[in-house]
Amino acid sequence: MDREKQLALFEKGVGYKKIPYIAVGGGKGGVGKTFVTYLLAKRLSKRGRVLVLDADMGLPDFYILSGVKPYRYLEDYFEGRATLDEITTEVEKNFHLISPRSGNDYLLSLDPKKAQELLNKLDEFIVGSYDYFLIDLGAGIHKINQLIFASVDYPLLVLNPNIMSIIDAYGVVKTVFQNYRRTYFYAVVNQVREKREYQKTVGVLDKSAKSFHKNIHIEGVGFIPYTPSVAQGEIPKKLYERADEILSNLLKGEYKKETKGGFWSKIASFFGR
Repeated sequence: MDREKQLALFEKGVGYKKIPYIAVGGGKGGVGKTFVTYLLAKRLSKRGRVLVLDADMGLPDFYILSGVKPYRYLEDYFEGRATLDEITTEVEKNFHLISPRSGNDYLLSLDPKKAQELLNKLDEFIVGSYDYFLIDLGAGIHKINQLIFASVDYPLLVLNPNIMSIIDAYGVVKTVFQNYRRTYFYAVVNQVREKREYQKTVGVLDKSAKSFHKNIHIEGVGFIPYTPSVAQGEIPKKLYERADEILSNLLKGEYKKETKGGFWSKIASFFGR
């Protein structure tokens, strides 16, 4: 963001505004993290401008689900070949995507000083241009996933109502707590056949987490019902209604702030390790 735009924003009273940072993760692949991110972003675009960052640095696939083809990628920005505007792909009105290039882990070897400078500019760009920022994490509990999950306003777990998915989600919670002392998490259960199944899944996860440390809490914010038509690319209206309910529960009131310092400063500290 250039200085004139910063001053204009400041004069309007919105200077360095605070926007929600939501990370969607869960450990196991195939539980529907990207699909849930897409639903939430699509509904948030009715409220304001939304940017999604596909943070799967090896196998990004959000662009496939959303039906767009990026012209430029995140690596192009970090290597100086493209501006932030040029690497931002419009999915639809008020809904944009930044994606890394598939099969390339170049970003994980960036020089920390260079990363900090470029990420600061990315922060200004997001805050100056958007009202919501979502991060679609890759599968697994890679250290960068842990750090992002520990540092955002809303760490949102996505899991299915089966024991293996619950165990994987528990592994994420346990690891993030051990390494970063994060205690408050949110959960969405995907592919639910009845409400009791959702309640039981969140209950088991929360009880398991509390057995590890009494201060950990998992707040269930909603579920996505089992919908076979999604596999054929059809998203019925009821799923968007569920997404609205999830967002209302997630964004109500004040979030449980547990982190200090800037989000992007923490992410920059990871590079070059």
